[in-house]
Amino acid sequence: LISSSLVAHSNGFVSAKITDCLILKNQEPIFGLEINLEKNWKTYWRLPGKIGLKPIFNFNKSENIISAEIIWPTPIIFGDPDLWSIGYKDGVTLPIKITPIDNSKPIKLEIEAYIGICEDVCIPVTLNVSYFATPGQNQENYEILGAILSEPIKSDDIGFKLPHCIIKNGELIMEFNQKNVNTGVENIELFVIEVGSSVFYINSKKAYVFDDRVTVSTKNSVETELPGVISRETIKTTIIGSNQSIEFVGCSG
Repeated sequence: LISSSLVAHSNGFVSAKITDCLILKNQEPIFGLEINLEKNWKTYWRLPGKIGLKPIFNFNKSENIISAEIIWPTPIIFGDPDLWSIGYKDGVTLPIKITPIDNSKPIKLEIEAYIGICEDVCIPVTLNVSYFATPGQNQENYEILGAILSEPIKSDDIGFKLPHCIIKNGELIMEFNQKNVNTGVENIELFVIEVGSSVFYINSKKAYVFDDRVTVSTKNSVETELPGVISRETIKTTIIGSNQSIEFVGCSG
């Protein structure tokens, strides 16, 4: 580590910093963006839900970096059935996987982020943090490891079958294997279905269970409409539970 910077504010926001770098076996460095909030304040997941501010991240001022990928830990659901959001309470550590241009040279990670934080009223916050790391740095950062372990389980990694999808009359129906779903997630709270730029949030109470299948329909989410052209291979469904989440990419026709 050469240097790092931290920002601090008030009104719910405590501090933000980039933590020590963790290097995995494939030599990809993973940093952690640590966001600390006052007690009972919240910030949002990559998709904030019915209310809330979608976080935006800019890495353009970084050096010796080809790409930066945020790994999102499993979030929780806040609020009542009419005014709810998806995010993290009291803060979060977001792992950021970096692909360097040259592994033998130092990395400068500079992040400009726009996030929302909320207690009773939501406030937009701008973060500017940076971090310099020399080659070969490998810190045991258990917060980063814990956040990585909390990211949604990828269905492909554990051999779960893709859901079956039916598209008709402006409606998308998704049918999941009940055993797979119950194995991957306890106490299902929400289905988040991404179809192109459209996002559908479906409360678990509106899921229909029959004949070893869990079925949900975009008709039960009124926030948006299906796009005119749909690629089954890119439909992403995240099933969020109280302890973990599972992610399916694609569906069978």
